[in-house]
Amino acid sequence: MTIRFDDAWQGARQVAEEVARGGRDVVLARDLTGRISLILDDRASALPSEDQASIERRLSAVAGPFAAAMPTLLASGLFAPEVFLDSSDLGLVEDRRIGRGRLRTADRGAVGGDWTTTPKASDKRVTLYGFKGGVGRSTATFLLARHLASEGRCVLVVDLDLESPGVGALLQHEANLPEFGLVDYLVEAAVGNEAGVDLVVRSQIIEPVGNGEVWVAPASGRPRRGYDYIAKLNRVYVDLPAGAEGDHGLRFADRIHAAVEACEAEVARRSRTPEVVLLDSRAGVHDLAAVAITRLSGYSLLFAMDNPQTWTGYRALFRQWGRIPELARTMRDRIQMVASFVPPGGGEGEYLSGFRDRAQACLAETLYDDAASDDPDAYNPAPADDSAPHAPLPIVYTGELVGLDHVRSPNWYSSTLVNAAYERFVRGAAEFVRGEP
Repeated sequence: MTIRFDDAWQGARQVAEEVARGGRDVVLARDLTGRISLILDDRASALPSEDQASIERRLSAVAGPFAAAMPTLLASGLFAPEVFLDSSDLGLVEDRRIGRGRLRTADRGAVGGDWTTTPKASDKRVTLYGFKGGVGRSTATFLLARHLASEGRCVLVVDLDLESPGVGALLQHEANLPEFGLVDYLVEAAVGNEAGVDLVVRSQIIEPVGNGEVWVAPASGRPRRGYDYIAKLNRVYVDLPAGAEGDHGLRFADRIHAAVEACEAEVARRSRTPEVVLLDSRAGVHDLAAVAITRLSGYSLLFAMDNPQTWTGYRALFRQWGRIPELARTMRDRIQMVASFVPPGGGEGEYLSGFRDRAQACLAETLYDDAASDDPDAYNPAPADDSAPHAPLPIVYTGELVGLDHVRSPNWYSSTLVNAAYERFVRGAAEFVRGEP
């Protein structure tokens, strides 16, 4: 029988659980090619060679071609076993006790590693994310920033959609964009040359109201001869290797974090410390989105349209978080669903009701606690609970925004129809940002 990728992992997990249940700590690891190995902790008590051989035979049998060249490794034979067995930054997807032992799983990948990173976020930062593109996210970012500024807040908008920049151009005329953008900071910082890279500019499109102001950090700098955005983009996603002078290098997540902090510091230097930072994230499962949601922001607005592709995608994402109970509890307190392109008129109520039910089912299956649990503190809100993450903030579809040319229609955001379409989203998102129910 041919053993496929998913079957190999499930079979290897069963072997790892048996080892843990027997009283030994174990790390189940999968590398970039999908090959699987078990790291067995024999530091406290030696593992007889016949036992290791037995575990190795069982793992090889269930993993087939996905078994590593060395299916089992002993901690006593590793140069630095603590890197694998004691590290809190291992890209873990699971960490739990089974019987008398401990099972940890580490899944290495070219993308997606930061989706299960333990959050180290700032509550003033909010990520706007959509699993699929074309959900009105950048427009919503613009209108939310405008609303928060009207309340007297200093707002910074960071365009993290590096592959398809958009919100920067909405917030500032092209000729008045800063000389540099986020990609410039990332490539310059890689060689220690980031000093003097001006990243932010105050929006001239959103008129200030009282003390309110909106600043924008675009993905790209001002277009000009010799400015090569693509060449820079090709270099921003890499992890920096360790240097020769004790430099430990920087992961991609750390580099993005430093770039956002640099934007915040520049606004503070030129005006005042931003009270709200809106991160317009790229769509999909790219690590840039993962970093924005798990590493940078305290809260995330998750945009969706009510269709099978959307829920399949979010279910896969939420399931990753749900594998780590602590992460699941953290993330469900920090997310809010947004229903994009709600049909106007008589179909609105039916659409939102269906959206709410499917969002609740998706979250109940992945991040909410078991509804049958006897624990009185179990978190599993009912579908009709308006304070739950699955209760959507609606954005009503309006034809005025189809094919919008903001240059030819500079006052598009003043349209009565546009403001009516986004009114409930903007009001609800502002309350979410302020931590209000």
